[in-house]
Amino acid sequence: MRILCIGDSNTWGYNPLNGQRYEGRWTKVLAQLMPEHEIIEEGLNGRTLLSVDPVIKERCGIAGLKMLLMSHKPIDYIVVMLGTNEMKKFFECSASYVGKGVSEFIKVIQNPELWQRFQTPKLLIISPVLIREELLENGDVFGEFDENSVLQSKCLATAIEEVCKEYEVDFMNAADYAEASLVDYIHMDEENHRKLAEVVNLKLRKMFEGL
Repeated sequence: MRILCIGDSNTWGYNPLNGQRYEGRWTKVLAQLMPEHEIIEEGLNGRTLLSVDPVIKERCGIAGLKMLLMSHKPIDYIVVMLGTNEMKKFFECSASYVGKGVSEFIKVIQNPELWQRFQTPKLLIISPVLIREELLENGDVFGEFDENSVLQSKCLATAIEEVCKEYEVDFMNAADYAEASLVDYIHMDEENHRKLAEVVNLKLRKMFEGL
């Protein structure tokens, strides 16, 4: 199987201690757990679903989604974990807006015209880990998130799951298994990358079996 993993800095493997990339990021660990399959990494720091970063417009996920999909096909499964960057205070987005973004991603991915001679990929949507409440007590390292960011983060899983049910797409909540670190309250450490990889591995294998 060819499995494409689309995400933001928590898929790229951002280490908040030094800005470098974790070798033990969840996609790399997943590749080790699934050596019989090909894991394709598509993590981008700051990637959003629909929102356009005024400084780096290329971070808008929906804008480059078709190109990304066409460049990697054929694809058997796609894993998408996005939504955290929509919580930045200058976007002023709600969890329901993130749900709308997920629905737009699903529409593009499930469009059969995009795949032509290839089979339309199966899709797993993952709601990201929560922005930790400690961010409010200790200050935001990046200065991009606030109290509303933390509040809306808590509502993401419900909003995203509702969309996945509507489109009959597989769903998983990363916050049930992993959490952001106490370094910046947004990015996972390698231990939590490993925890996430383990449950994604199990979820995908169940999907392979049609469970």
